[in-house]
Amino acid sequence: MPELINKLKDILGAENVLDSGLDFLSSDVNGLDKVAALAIKPMSSDELSKAVKVITDHNYTVIARGGATSYTGGVIPDRNNSVIIDTSALNKIIEINTKDMYVTVESGITWKALHEALSKTDIRTPFWGPLSGARATVGGAVSQNAILWGSTSHDVSASSVLSVEVVLADGTILNTGSAGSGLKPFFRNYGPDLTGIFLGDTGALGIKTKVTLRLIHRPAKVDFLSFNFNERSKISRALQTIAREGVASTCFGMDPVLQHQRIKRASMAKGVKAIKSMLASADNKLEAIKDATRIATKGKRFIDEHGYSMHIIVEGNSKAEIEEKVERARSICLQEGSEIANSVPRMLYGDPFVDMTTSVGPAGERWLPMHGLFALSDGDNAWEQIEKLFKSFSKKFEEHEIVVGYLLAAVSTTTFVVEPVFYWPGPRTIWSETVLSASDLSKLQNFPENAETNRIVNEAREALNNLFDELGAAHLQIGKKYHYREHLQGPSASLLESLKSAVDPKRLMNPKSLGLD
Repeated sequence: MPELINKLKDILGAENVLDSGLDFLSSDVNGLDKVAALAIKPMSSDELSKAVKVITDHNYTVIARGGATSYTGGVIPDRNNSVIIDTSALNKIIEINTKDMYVTVESGITWKALHEALSKTDIRTPFWGPLSGARATVGGAVSQNAILWGSTSHDVSASSVLSVEVVLADGTILNTGSAGSGLKPFFRNYGPDLTGIFLGDTGALGIKTKVTLRLIHRPAKVDFLSFNFNERSKISRALQTIAREGVASTCFGMDPVLQHQRIKRASMAKGVKAIKSMLASADNKLEAIKDATRIATKGKRFIDEHGYSMHIIVEGNSKAEIEEKVERARSICLQEGSEIANSVPRMLYGDPFVDMTTSVGPAGERWLPMHGLFALSDGDNAWEQIEKLFKSFSKKFEEHEIVVGYLLAAVSTTTFVVEPVFYWPGPRTIWSETVLSASDLSKLQNFPENAETNRIVNEAREALNNLFDELGAAHLQIGKKYHYREHLQGPSASLLESLKSAVDPKRLMNPKSLGLD
């Protein structure tokens, strides 16, 4: 170990070889397993390349870490003789090319920082970040795959990627797409899609150092819609039709339980900030002022009164296009529900990246989502089966104050996302203790450890994971929790194993991720 440390200090400088704060650097939102022996903070691709070669030559594993806003163990080491690669210093925008319509960034830049840089122009990326984008990095999101802003029209984060620069386990630097032939990174599908191999790999195949994303012109017009539904099946049918017809840029929903949890969390200060953002982002200032007045006069009750809510962002390049899409979306949803104030999507559009207090419950409870991606027509049945599963836990959940709500989303024209979200009284994780501000922590309760409560949550999560398999779910951020390799069919499994052996023959790149040893 001393020899490894000295070599890394020679490459990176002593200040960027870290032997403190390792509990936090070995954790994600859900906590930690093993604590790494060391962490490093490279300042360039070249430094990272040299460091990775030295680390793997010494037979230590390497795990890349961005904002660590995931919760499936993809950034958590499975053994102590590991080195964490903290990518936070790789946070520069390399090029904004408005002639060829792409942007190249270092992998450690956050989606919020990229969004703010592009907001000064009339362009943006098609997918433009997850809710956690204030901390989540571009490299992390394309490694894990992410959804939300722009996902209903532009699919997951990986679909906006043209090229990546990757450091392999032996320190080799590899470029993909047209950049792999020494060309500009303007074209992904030059020959076999080598870019795609490294997207959604949760760091099992290589460490992304640069990412090139497509650019589009920022839509000239935007409008917002929200609807209330009194039954699960009704919101499901509306979401399916919205997705099929392609009228929304972003479409998501909440069941009454999750809606109530999120409302309880909201503070007056955040409400004021959101209202300011809502006004700033609105084309129709008068309508936005009316919405703000509704919030101010009725408080959060105007949302709390409703059952299942769905929120839609519609984008277009002309007033006529927007009006046509809004009319169609409204027609679809009014067949199943009723229209309500559109303040939720309007506020989120103006202030799209939530603060990290969302990583705990409203009073400081533990928070942990799981999700399944289903074929569009299968989503409602999957949701129903998940509810039936949790009914079998209802007595235990009630005794231990475990609450489950649901987040829904439409991804492209094909996919229905069901995300059960667990809340339960339990101590904060090292991640939350470190990331949340002292002011935020002072307002939250830190619940005592309860081994039986944890056991029940873990039992329910494992049962849910098995049900996902039975129902034919796919997943984002596979990490070390979802059953990917275990269920991959013969030829596909063999190909994946061969790829892993080719780029990581000693199996030292984030072992156990994707289910690969």
